[in-house]
Amino acid sequence: MAGGASTILSGHKLVSQTYMLLLLVPFSIQMIIGGNPAHQMLGYLGLAYAFVMFSIAKTAADFTKHSIMLRNEHSSLLKNMEQQVEKRTQEVIELSQHDPLTHLLNRRAFITTANQQLSLMKQKVSYAIFFIDLDKFKLANDNFGHKVGDEVLCEVAKRIKQACKYNEIICRWGGDEFIILAHQTSHYRFTELAITLKRYINLPIVTSQHVINMDCSIGIATYPEHGQSLSDLISLADLSMYSRKGGENSDYVMFSGELKQKIKYDMHLSKGIARAVSEKQLYLVYQPIIESTTGEIATVEALLRWDFEGELISPEVFIPLAEKNGAIKEIGYWVIEESMRRLTALQKINPTLQIAINVSVIQFEDANFVNKVYHIVRSHNVAPNNVHIEITESVFSSDKLYLINMVRDLQALGFQISIDDFGTGYSSLSVIQDLDINFVKIDRSFITNLHLNGIDIVKAVMVMSHGLRYRVIAEGVEDLQQANALTALGIHYLQGYLFDKPLEFEILEIKLQRHSGDQLTSVYLTP
Repeated sequence: MAGGASTILSGHKLVSQTYMLLLLVPFSIQMIIGGNPAHQMLGYLGLAYAFVMFSIAKTAADFTKHSIMLRNEHSSLLKNMEQQVEKRTQEVIELSQHDPLTHLLNRRAFITTANQQLSLMKQKVSYAIFFIDLDKFKLANDNFGHKVGDEVLCEVAKRIKQACKYNEIICRWGGDEFIILAHQTSHYRFTELAITLKRYINLPIVTSQHVINMDCSIGIATYPEHGQSLSDLISLADLSMYSRKGGENSDYVMFSGELKQKIKYDMHLSKGIARAVSEKQLYLVYQPIIESTTGEIATVEALLRWDFEGELISPEVFIPLAEKNGAIKEIGYWVIEESMRRLTALQKINPTLQIAINVSVIQFEDANFVNKVYHIVRSHNVAPNNVHIEITESVFSSDKLYLINMVRDLQALGFQISIDDFGTGYSSLSVIQDLDINFVKIDRSFITNLHLNGIDIVKAVMVMSHGLRYRVIAEGVEDLQQANALTALGIHYLQGYLFDKPLEFEILEIKLQRHSGDQLTSVYLTP
């Protein structure tokens, strides 16, 4: 009975040991004190057996306790592992379906979720795709750093969620682009949602170190009016959004038949401009830049024109298209080649004449741009100091350090650098400080408003020119009153319709030849 109890009662050590002692010790003691030698021997054996069984009961109880603990731990471990696996699985799903920064749906998850939701509808109701792109986000990202850029994206995502209140599907499409799938409801129209989104996003964004004003472009395409599939609507909304960036002033752009025709026409022009150099459809005109005190032509600015299918296409239209499709690089080198050829001829009449050439930021993407330009100029025996490379401040909104180094390389070879549209860019003063600029062209908008506050801008530019040693050109001069006022302020050069519109080469050549006999006579001050 004692031996069996060590196993049966092992689950409780105290009960097991007490039970065995009660079974063995009293009888063993009674036999010892009974006086019978045989019984005494059995009594001593009984006590010894009690001690042994006491130890066995303890060992069995400890073993049983340990086994139960191990089993409980094993069960707990299995349960915990199941929870961990479930948690990790959820995290994997979260990572595969959501953008890690904004926690919105990513592109793949959006398409899957949107298609699933649309397929569940027995009858497809009207829905719309909103394509949102942040304007000048890259500028803020480059100026203030990626950490601030991430804060801006998170805040914009938060505001989009606040604006969407009726189970819209929201996605970070990539970079600074967002997409929303919204269904038509009785609560609002699509246009109202667009206006709300615009209002929310345009509010100042307060980051850890800066206050940033962010704008956005919104394009909208609806089912079934504009397209029959999700992918088609995304493409059309994207095109609508870009048309807003291209000049639309409204809060949003809804896809339409007119926009479709415009896009079709732009695509036709884009294909045409890609062939413009090989088909010899491009030509240059030249607008004189006048020395303000003498009235003589100091420089001519080469301006590009495109005659396409009998129609003269505005540079404001075809230059952005050429930049977008990459044709601007070939066009840019053609402009430099043609300008040098023409300058060589003009310098036979006026040896001191210089030429200004506009350069697109896309051309700077060519790592060999500086060497190619220098080779073209020297192949025509033109001195680099007679060539003005004219750039706008906006070129420095991309990789500023890279562009500054490239401009410095041009300056080291002798080229003169002119900043165009001064005062309209994002970092006018910083650009001038970083580079030893030769010329600054005051934007025509300030000259037009010279009678208002434009004159204060001109005065400020002239004060800076003395300390920073650059020459100032006023463009857009259209009347004598403006010319006299600018000359009185000390402006070095004037350019505008008052003197000449952009001239074809032959007309400019005749004008220079006519006045080449008398070096002291101004082209524009004599009848």
